[in-house]
Amino acid sequence: MKNKRRTHAIMKKKLAVILAVALSSVCLLASCGGKDDSQNSSPSSAAKLGFVGDLQELYGGEKGYPQAVLVAKTDFIQSYEDWVKMFLQSVDEGAEWLKTAEAQTIVDAVSAHLTEGMTPSFNVKNLSSTVISHCGIRFEAAAEYKTEVNEFLNKLIAVNSGAAAVVSDAFYYTPSSAPGNPDDGIASGYPVPSSAQIYMPDGATALSLAKLMHEEDMAEPDVAEYHVVNASTIQTYVTGEKPKADLCILPLNLASKLLGTGETYRMLGTVTHGNLYMLSTDTATQYTTENLSSLVGKTVGVVQLPNVPGLTFKIILDQHEIPWQELTNDVPPAADKVNLKAMDPATVNPAAGLDCYVVPEPAASAKAGK
Repeated sequence: MKNKRRTHAIMKKKLAVILAVALSSVCLLASCGGKDDSQNSSPSSAAKLGFVGDLQELYGGEKGYPQAVLVAKTDFIQSYEDWVKMFLQSVDEGAEWLKTAEAQTIVDAVSAHLTEGMTPSFNVKNLSSTVISHCGIRFEAAAEYKTEVNEFLNKLIAVNSGAAAVVSDAFYYTPSSAPGNPDDGIASGYPVPSSAQIYMPDGATALSLAKLMHEEDMAEPDVAEYHVVNASTIQTYVTGEKPKADLCILPLNLASKLLGTGETYRMLGTVTHGNLYMLSTDTATQYTTENLSSLVGKTVGVVQLPNVPGLTFKIILDQHEIPWQELTNDVPPAADKVNLKAMDPATVNPAAGLDCYVVPEPAASAKAGK
């Protein structure tokens, strides 16, 4: 009996040795390059976001969609119309100035007028000529761009009846006559405001007036004061009994709802057109009007889903008869629709795991390659 127990113990020891050797061999294989779970996950962890679509091109049309508009108080225009005309000439020249101005000059011009405590949306490191070209900065006079604006407003309303409003003809400013010689300046004798208060959100809209903010530091006398503010507060400067802004840049849909009658403010023109882009880790797939339907069944994260970015993307999907839905806690992803998920810019990254993202510039370029 004792011999049997001894034999059994010896066999257990031998088995333990065999198992230990086998385990050590597995560990050695892994340490010498054998594939494990962490190595299998490395491709996804190394994935980076890249540009895969341009909503301006997907929308179609030679001029694309109007995004932000410049408005002025109706009584301000009546009092200083010649000054307003001269101002608009400088706004019109802003896009060309941005093409040749140094990044530091542009950043300094905007930063000098930021609301205290705000972090600028761009800096010298991330403000490249490509980013500027993506911002869609171009001035279109209201009187000449009325048809395109009305068409876009109608499409916004079709997507969401509360997102925008039909505007009256009085909303569109029409100059009474051509301005004088720009070189005449203040010496020409027309009335000049003592200090025109001009407000705009940070980002592409601020870039549209960067030339004027740069020149403002050298102007004599100083007749304009610029304020770059948080986009979430911009409507407060054109509402109330005594709105602060003499001139202001607003998203088109917001301007249509707040100011569309033309009684208190009129639209001078549009300043940005289509600065929304699609990002994805799958950069091999570039989205065009021909393959946009391949998004069906996928999830697209949209920055500012309830506002112009989300509304514009919905318009494009509707134009191509592509079904979509918004994801909520009660609405799961659908295989037969494009699934839209509201995103904050800070959460747009490869780790979020979505198929695609719609992001405005300059945030889109800041996210690309990361």
